[in-house]
Amino acid sequence: MHILTKVFVLFAAVLSILMAALAISYSVNADRITADYNDALAASVTARNDLAGVKAAHGQERAALQEDINRLQDELASRDADTRRLEASNSELRIARSQAEAARESISSKIAQLGVTTETQAKIIDEYKTELSRLREAELSYRDEKIDLEKSLSDLESQVIVYEQVKRALQEQIAEMRLAVSGARPGTNNNSNASQTPTEISGPLIRGSIDEILSDPSSGDTLVKISLGSNDRIRENSRLYVHRGANIYLGEIVVTRVDLNHAVGRVAYVAQNQAIREGDQVMSKLGS
Repeated sequence: MHILTKVFVLFAAVLSILMAALAISYSVNADRITADYNDALAASVTARNDLAGVKAAHGQERAALQEDINRLQDELASRDADTRRLEASNSELRIARSQAEAARESISSKIAQLGVTTETQAKIIDEYKTELSRLREAELSYRDEKIDLEKSLSDLESQVIVYEQVKRALQEQIAEMRLAVSGARPGTNNNSNASQTPTEISGPLIRGSIDEILSDPSSGDTLVKISLGSNDRIRENSRLYVHRGANIYLGEIVVTRVDLNHAVGRVAYVAQNQAIREGDQVMSKLGS
């Protein structure tokens, strides 16, 4: 065999050994690489799952953080609104304080004025007290004098009543004596006094009322008691007119007996379809 062929055969054998070694190395490396690849894939899946979990947790945390941010923003807006409201309230309070200080100063000045006024009023009250005491003393003195005068007047009125009674008794005695004198004359009628014509009372109008209606048992005439007497200028044989209300004319009476505050009269005339009752009015003149 040629030497060159031997060299080539040797070289081929070496190459075959190298190829076998490479094949063995490749086979070993291929299994290791495949295992590593499978491990890498598993690690990748695990990593992806972990990443998904982390993303989910991050999303939740982010949502929670966003909610916290929104809540904090709402709180911040509310705080800003409260701040603005408090600033406005502070401004109002400052204005109110200024007004209160002005009112306080005004009140202080008014208090000072009231103090002066109070002092003046106290002086006036003292003067009023002095004047009132003087007036009370004068009034008490006046009352004492009035009481004394009333007592004196009462005594005088009592004397007047006594004198009136004495006067009436004397007048009755005089009238009886005149009747006796006139009856003693020949041809004289004892009833001439009864035939005298009743007269109206002159002077201002006199008004009164009928207190009681009586009947004279001896003559059968109707008698009335009225609330007028000699103190009202009523005299015996005076003519009085009876009316009811303002326009109803009832009749006439003639006074027969008189005392100080009352009088008795005889009903001399009653209008047609009328009747005199208690409470009807009497007056001294018609058409007044």
